[in-house]
Amino acid sequence: MTTSDLAEHIGVIERLKPLLNTPDFDQVFKLLTEDLPKSKQFLIKMELKRLGQPCSYYIDLRGRVDGEVRPYEHNGQTHYMDDVAIRTFEKGVKQYSRYTVGVFEEVSNTSNNHRVRYQQEQAQRKLMPSVSPLVAAQEEEDAQAEQHKTVQLIKFAEYQTRSEERMNFSIDIELILDNQDRLQATTSDLSVSGCKIKLAKEMTFAPGQKVAIFFRGLEQEFALGLTEGIPYQVVEQEPAEKGIYLRLKRLPLVHERGFTDFLQNFIHGNKRRYKVNLDNTYEAVYVKGYEQFFLPRMTTLPVFLAVNEGKATPLCALTTENNRSVLHYFQDEQRQNVLSQLLSARRLKQCLSSANQSCILYTFTHAAKGRLFFYSATADELAQSAALRQVFIGFGAQKPSWRVFNLHVTRTNPAHAHSLLSLPNSASQEIQKLNQPPGPLILNFIKDLRYVASLTELNTTESTALYQRTQLDQSLLNQLKIFGHAKLDSLPAIEAAAVHYVNLRSESRFLYRTEVLVGDGEMADVRGFTRDFSSKGLQVECTEPVDFERGDQVQITLPQMQKITTKHKLLELPYEVMAVSKNKLIMNLRIIDKNNDHQGKQFFQQLIANNRSKLTLAEEAPKFPGLGPALRNMYLKALNCFVFYIHRQGIRYHMDVVAQGASPSSLHRLLQRFSLVDGELNLQPLLKNNATNLQFANQLKKMKRQELPFRYEVYLRYIPEHDKTEQSLQVEFDFDLPTANQRKNFVDESLQQGLLFAYRIFLSRTGRPDTEHIAKELGYVSTYAIHKAKVLEEELWSVVGIGEVQDISDEVLTRYNVAPSLAEQQRQKRQQLLHTKPVRE
Repeated sequence: MTTSDLAEHIGVIERLKPLLNTPDFDQVFKLLTEDLPKSKQFLIKMELKRLGQPCSYYIDLRGRVDGEVRPYEHNGQTHYMDDVAIRTFEKGVKQYSRYTVGVFEEVSNTSNNHRVRYQQEQAQRKLMPSVSPLVAAQEEEDAQAEQHKTVQLIKFAEYQTRSEERMNFSIDIELILDNQDRLQATTSDLSVSGCKIKLAKEMTFAPGQKVAIFFRGLEQEFALGLTEGIPYQVVEQEPAEKGIYLRLKRLPLVHERGFTDFLQNFIHGNKRRYKVNLDNTYEAVYVKGYEQFFLPRMTTLPVFLAVNEGKATPLCALTTENNRSVLHYFQDEQRQNVLSQLLSARRLKQCLSSANQSCILYTFTHAAKGRLFFYSATADELAQSAALRQVFIGFGAQKPSWRVFNLHVTRTNPAHAHSLLSLPNSASQEIQKLNQPPGPLILNFIKDLRYVASLTELNTTESTALYQRTQLDQSLLNQLKIFGHAKLDSLPAIEAAAVHYVNLRSESRFLYRTEVLVGDGEMADVRGFTRDFSSKGLQVECTEPVDFERGDQVQITLPQMQKITTKHKLLELPYEVMAVSKNKLIMNLRIIDKNNDHQGKQFFQQLIANNRSKLTLAEEAPKFPGLGPALRNMYLKALNCFVFYIHRQGIRYHMDVVAQGASPSSLHRLLQRFSLVDGELNLQPLLKNNATNLQFANQLKKMKRQELPFRYEVYLRYIPEHDKTEQSLQVEFDFDLPTANQRKNFVDESLQQGLLFAYRIFLSRTGRPDTEHIAKELGYVSTYAIHKAKVLEEELWSVVGIGEVQDISDEVLTRYNVAPSLAEQQRQKRQQLLHTKPVRE
């Protein structure tokens, strides 16, 4: 962007832009700047040259502007822009006669760009006190309203399935009770095997109570030939305005004279007229849509354990892009997974018997004589001996392999692997086919699964530095052997099954390893190997760390591939760096193809076309097809975490949807405690100082869908003596306490004054919603209520971020070297608070 010292001359710069690279430029430049000092003339000319330089940057405005972004081709490059940006781009190209740095900057600063609007909003907020105190007060009031707005609570895996369609249908009926009393009522909805009715009289019915119904309204139009009432059984009762609702299940009748066939034909012939009841299907689609946002982005690794002859053994794990590294961490030098040794029966029992069914697990590895030895201990195990605790942490934290995990254990059941669609089987034969349970191979594989051990990595650079302060007594090192795991010739294999979600890549990638040389034209080439390839990109693993960053341009040479082709020159091919791993060894590269003649692209296109049957897809078919969906369903009924969703509406971001698993987490219970209504959540602690728009939103704008989650920590001090939430609860994020000393002071003061709660937030950027996962159910809703389907789709498309929240209260106390006895007191007091019902006014 043009610097502020040239802002007063922006008019001159704008008039000269179209004259760049024309014979008239020097003459007009001299005419327009003759009154300016030579120094200013020089700066203006340098700025114009900068703006007129050819540009090769790709423009990607997805998630950055309000408009609908679409691909836009220009000189072999594919940009992603909305209509406003495209008009600005085309105007700029016409003005400069080509794509230049100036065009790129103009497109990046359109009026509907979220960053630009945020900067304008910030500038306006700074002026508010002097311009209009009333407006500033209104802004503050709006922020407070945002903090106290109602939040939608979603419960994962809570959706019902019906065997048949129900029709919204109101007709007069006569209800006959056991004592022969007759009541007038009306139907609310009707199916072949049941109905929902409304009585204007408040009465009490017992579940299972039998009643009989005469359909008086139908008898006026149809000759049903029923001399006796149709028998029904009460399922449940619920209150209604001026009366009650009863849900009834129809009982078999020997002499019904074709009443079942009549109802089937009547519902089928009138469902367009009276509308099919979509309540359960809509609720299921709503929940499943949010489930499918979270599961592919979860950082927790669920490990499923099978029980045979009283022994629990890890059998399989559910993996995502974010948690796969955890599974790889537990592999030894022979690529055997050691989790079966770490997840001992004693530790599983310890977790299951604790109040929150979890514990903190510390691990590190030690390499000796070409072998990798694993050491592990739980916080409770280390609390038994202060000396051993110091030597374990003091020695282990110095290792690059030092890790801290939250281990949470829950029970599971193979029956949970089968999840039916929320559509009635009577809707179509295809639905009946899709509702079939997993095949015999999967059922046999999972039949002994009884537990899920969920591992969440908690360590950070800052927390590790604190652990490294622990003093080490070298004389006690030999005692660490009690925490070591013996080397075994063979360990049970753990089958990894990935969470299935829509493939967001534009083309398939194939696994292949071949030599590659990476350079930038200045330094010596770095040697490496390809991990996978497509016609438009490569993933390269280098033999030494590289200094490249996202956006850098590199040159790729493929010496081994060059030996098999004479048609294409695979030397110094231009690629752009899209991502670099934390260890600087792995890079994702994308071709730079300005003229649509990239030799690497053409070579790989031909290679794929001629060898597709021989190549292995990067997304290789699983060993047990169908295992991923089965484990997914089982985990949904066992997970214990707090998940929040961030929606974007225009330039504003909102956190107004929260999800929970099979049971509420400690944060659910804490936020419910400060709500004015039972069962609702008060999100005020997570919305402190408008954190959604000022912290989370700004971070999400910088992120891509495939990036690892950004981590926050939030600390809550609870003082029970105060009545009001504002006084009893003090909330600080890690960005409010930027130094370790400030955080330690907050922890110490919290322990002196009340209770400390601490949480880790894993914030992920989402991609487009995976509507393929809910396509059948969403299509069914669209058939009968397209407006409802559109509202739901719009809501899902507005999701831009997900926060997975884990309780790290116990780990923080260990991190700051709090005495085990005091930490145990805090744990007991927290549990007592969370499981005591609050007194509401």
